[in-house]
Amino acid sequence: MSTSERFDCHYCKDSLLGKKYIMKEDTQYCTKCYENLFANCCEECSTPIGCNSKDLSYKDRHWHEQCFKCAKCSRSLADKAFAAREDLLLCTECHAIDYSSKCITCKKTILPGSRKMEYKGNSWHETCFLCHRCQQPLGTKSFIPKENGYFCVPCFEKQFAYQCCACKKVWQGLNISPLRSASGTASASTACSAPCHWWDVAFLPSAMTFCAQSVGGRSEISVVHFYHCAQQKNFSFAVTLVLS
Repeated sequence: MSTSERFDCHYCKDSLLGKKYIMKEDTQYCTKCYENLFANCCEECSTPIGCNSKDLSYKDRHWHEQCFKCAKCSRSLADKAFAAREDLLLCTECHAIDYSSKCITCKKTILPGSRKMEYKGNSWHETCFLCHRCQQPLGTKSFIPKENGYFCVPCFEKQFAYQCCACKKVWQGLNISPLRSASGTASASTACSAPCHWWDVAFLPSAMTFCAQSVGGRSEISVVHFYHCAQQKNFSFAVTLVLS
């Protein structure tokens, strides 16, 4: 056989005629040389991933198909969803048991891929994070925590917020106290423990009388009379604005 008719392994020079070989960059190699030179090493068993084996890879790491398993339960991860944790590969079930958050309402695991709501270190399924009053999902809507519950804004205003006895609108930023007006008419409002942080009192109706005093180191303005802005009627009840 002439030299021009030879078909040898590029590395060991053994003849490839009638044998299985592998091409790499237009160069032929026998399977043994190819595996020694180019085969990836399996992360699990530390042996080369040969030409007859399927090479599964993740982030520059390689496994035999039969070695690509969950680090905890040893089930195959081939063609399945998995999660990586501290260089370990886990099936979604094992990852959920060990690492996923639990819903504070139903106490069940919040599985990877499902929508999770979080607030002050607590987690909920989206379908479990509900308004305490109307039981509708809060989702990404504004809500207000109150008395170990969470309320959508409309429900909070209905149940807790102070409303004007004339126009029925919610009072914004007021600390209302059960004072007695100058005319002797008792106030219908009740005490509120949350201080008002409004320094500017320009939002108050202009047609009113008030007196200022210092109570416990805080400035309070006791409103005695004011005119309802819409009805222009004189209402006599007391409101305390605490400027803290």
